Amino acid sequence: IEAGAHAYAARGGRYSSLTDWWADEEGNLCGRIEVPIKVGIVGAPIESNPTVALNLRLLGVSSAVELAQVMGAAGLGQNFAAIRALATEGIQKGHMTLHARSVVTAAGAPKEIFDEVLERLVQSGVIKVWKAQELIAEVQDERQRAAKGPKAKRGKEAAMGVGYGKVILLGEHAVVYGRHAIAAPIPLKIKALVEDCDEGIHLLIPRWGVEYRLASNPSERRSFERPAGALLDQLGLSKRAMKIEVFPEVPRSMGLGGSAAMAVAIVRALDKHFRLGLKDAEVNRLAFESEKLAHGSPSGLDNTLACYGKALVFRAGDPPLVEPLNIREPIPAVIGMTGFEGLTAKTVGRVREAWQQDNKLYERIFDQIDALTLRGIQAIQDNDLPTLGQLMNICQGMLNALQVSTPELEKLCAIARENGALGAKLTGGGGGGSIIAVCDGDTEPVVSAIRAAGFQAIPVHLGADLNGA
Repeated sequence: IEAGAHAYAARGGRYSSLTDWWADEEGNLCGRIEVPIKVGIVGAPIESNPTVALNLRLLGVSSAVELAQVMGAAGLGQNFAAIRALATEGIQKGHMTLHARSVVTAAGAPKEIFDEVLERLVQSGVIKVWKAQELIAEVQDERQRAAKGPKAKRGKEAAMGVGYGKVILLGEHAVVYGRHAIAAPIPLKIKALVEDCDEGIHLLIPRWGVEYRLASNPSERRSFERPAGALLDQLGLSKRAMKIEVFPEVPRSMGLGGSAAMAVAIVRALDKHFRLGLKDAEVNRLAFESEKLAHGSPSGLDNTLACYGKALVFRAGDPPLVEPLNIREPIPAVIGMTGFEGLTAKTVGRVREAWQQDNKLYERIFDQIDALTLRGIQAIQDNDLPTLGQLMNICQGMLNALQVSTPELEKLCAIARENGALGAKLTGGGGGGSIIAVCDGDTEPVVSAIRAAGFQAIPVHLGADLNGA
């Protein structure tokens, strides 16, 4: 196949590209690939190969044309990834992280410590099996000692900045328009560490395979560089050489406040490393400025929750209303993740366009969501979980009316309710991402049902003390 592709690329006497990329009238990136491959899904050679049969079942394709389309899409995805790598930091750096994962696997790292060993291996710069084995022993020893009793934090652990992930129980999207929202932190956090280096500013996120050097000129920064670059500019640190390493537990674009948690973690790590003496209010302000670059018109809720790590009632304004929420007993809940990324900037922008076209209609919807949120505050304070669940179910219907829900989110909500959840709704921007389901005690039936359906599920207790978590 490879030889055929090479021959086809050189068929005119000069080696040419097999792909074309362009932007359509709406600004969407479009790609096309042309490769001389005869594709089939029937025939003795195919049917006699068990691996091929398994792959066809996994893909669920019903025709050779559909299989060719899948192959073309995969080829375009790989081609675009290679172009992106060549246009940014080069192929080698990306391969280093992939190689590190292979080395950690070869060293026999258990699943529960794999990511931590990977992060330490990349940080060490020695991508060798023997080094990975040393780190495996080191991590296992630390965990064994931690299990025997409390210990002082390691030097690097003490120097890390932390930002909290979150769920919104009621009020998303309406909160952007001056209404109330209820949010609570979750045990998933993002940590960041800043260290000196010889030259430039480097951002590493080993768990996500991210490694790049920040452009010193703001006008040359790519979109994903701008939030971090803006933080450094405002703190007067953009000329300092440093390495910023991020350790995320919050998954990307799942409606759990990952971008805000990362901004808070980086600001706090910078504060610790450079001894800036920042107060929480200043950390929160800087994270909000970063969120504006990431999402366009955020409410300020995510960064506030990521900063303070406490359940709260929030209303946007100048200044915003931020009130601690008294949760008498931790609320048993389940986070269900679709696995499809939800881009908050996109859904917030879509709702804003609709609001501008029919202001009165959308203002009424936001008022109704606000009324549910205010009733939800009282239900939480009274520990009235059945009422809270009912309010969440109604709110999900309104979020669906705002067209920010998806079939996967609706399916997750239905699975949760059918298996004992008192209420379930999307959390965050929608368009993908996650749901939050409130349970009456035992979360296991909901967790098991969500996982059995092929989605990820995380049991949590909202309002529980997260210190040391």
